[in-house]
Amino acid sequence: MPPRPSSAPSTGRTPPQIWDTGALPSSPPPASGAPGQDPQNPEPPNPYAHTPYAPQPGYGGPYPPPPHGAPGPSGGGPDRRRKAIVIGAVVAVLLAAGGGVYAAVGGDDDGKKPTAAPTTSAPSRPETQDPAPEPTGGGDHTGDHTGDRDGGESDPNDQRRPGEAKVLYQTPTPEVSKKNVEVPGFWAMKGYVVKAVENKIVAYEDDGGKKWTLSLPRAVCAAPDSTTGGRVVVAYAGHGKDSCSRLALIDLNKGTKVWDHPAPEADSFGGGYSSMGMAQSGDLVGMAWFGGSAVIRVSDGEELSPEKPSAACSIDGYAGGKVLLRAYSCSTGTAKLQQLTPSGSIKWTYTVRKGYKVNNIFSSSPAVVSLIDQDRRSGGILAISDDGKERSSLALGKQSYQPECGTDLFGTTMANCEGVAASADTFYLPTEMTQDHGLGSTSEIHAFDLDTGKRKWAAKAAGRLLLPLNMDGKNLIAYEKPSYTAAGRVVSIGPDGGKPKPLLRLPQATQKTESGFYSATHVYRNGHFYIATDRVTGGGTGEKLLLAFGP
Repeated sequence: MPPRPSSAPSTGRTPPQIWDTGALPSSPPPASGAPGQDPQNPEPPNPYAHTPYAPQPGYGGPYPPPPHGAPGPSGGGPDRRRKAIVIGAVVAVLLAAGGGVYAAVGGDDDGKKPTAAPTTSAPSRPETQDPAPEPTGGGDHTGDHTGDRDGGESDPNDQRRPGEAKVLYQTPTPEVSKKNVEVPGFWAMKGYVVKAVENKIVAYEDDGGKKWTLSLPRAVCAAPDSTTGGRVVVAYAGHGKDSCSRLALIDLNKGTKVWDHPAPEADSFGGGYSSMGMAQSGDLVGMAWFGGSAVIRVSDGEELSPEKPSAACSIDGYAGGKVLLRAYSCSTGTAKLQQLTPSGSIKWTYTVRKGYKVNNIFSSSPAVVSLIDQDRRSGGILAISDDGKERSSLALGKQSYQPECGTDLFGTTMANCEGVAASADTFYLPTEMTQDHGLGSTSEIHAFDLDTGKRKWAAKAAGRLLLPLNMDGKNLIAYEKPSYTAAGRVVSIGPDGGKPKPLLRLPQATQKTESGFYSATHVYRNGHFYIATDRVTGGGTGEKLLLAFGP
């Protein structure tokens, strides 16, 4: 069992226990047996039972219980809380504390999350209060300062130490309809950010003021991470339990709704839209839900008809960004990855080796995906070229890697990991926290050459988890998560590795708030760093919706 890390885990994100039980081949397995099979004791292959009723490999089984005081996953949709997911060329079996196998790998392209939109009919559930940034105030206290002018708590900027970043604003969570509510939808725009909470979408300027507020008839339940010209298609609740069945195009520049349509009914199993996953690229939005999938145009919401797999197969999900990828798997044990053209046709198809499927898409361009077999064991990470050929298989060795991924019961959200980043020729992964020969716990970021699959360099952080965020030109931007006693940092790592260079040293006054998010999205843009919650637990008055830092 790995030692307890000295880096303070955010609530609900303690890494699962790990057992390494043997090596998996990084190339296609020999014909003498199924992947991972003992040649001395051959067993018949166990292809995926891919029906709308059957939990898919890597997503079934009990959820790990949340930490004390934190709520568990809500029913119906995917649980989007971040978990440290172990990946390796070794067979990494993740055992849930409640018994049973948990999960194996995940990934993200642009690296952020979902959202929603407005209408004119009356809300069918209580409207949320408009969340407002907390103003600065006076007073001199110790510990974690939340800055409430009327509540008696001081402005954390009053406690800034030399070299610490400024707290631009921090927004308390609004009142919501119930506890433990997923609040997908966060985008960083030029000079402001946009956050969705239930049926409200609010834009916050970098000085903390509100730019606009938009109301929808019901709560946002899914949305893409990427936008197109400042516009994004979001899904919000329709009629019926777990029915994420309404779509709207939101102009994030103006705070207006452009169109509003029902979700396509094609291929819908039983007419429901639970566990909706969405991805956007250019004028395309790919959607996958429990028992169905569709591709629509951003401009008008009309459904397109790309080539569909056979009746024995079903779409697992999409990933967007620069291009739109989709993954599907079949009851025969076969699986494929496809890139769609801007008009919605199929550009290329990559056939995954037998017995494996795409578990998550870390990046759409360049295409980098993780594989998993029917026993929820990692099949490694592949880079796919622009023409759909295998570019490389990353040489992960026996190292365990831990990007933070949202668990997804039905596998409909393919790009749901933080802690990964990609440039045109390099892919970046964080390792698990390890003990460094008596020097304390450390974590690393490993850079892999996408053409050869070989590791290029490693950057190390002592006492805290180091997570890739995004690229800034040729430099990698990473987040050093807070430890039990120290606040986090945003750092830059050059194209040849080396010691991380600090960009923002987050203030000690907000260390507890920073490390206290149950699940959050992290974005660095133009010198500003944002932490946005993905779930409102309703666990206390100190819970935050947004934290924003600047130089």
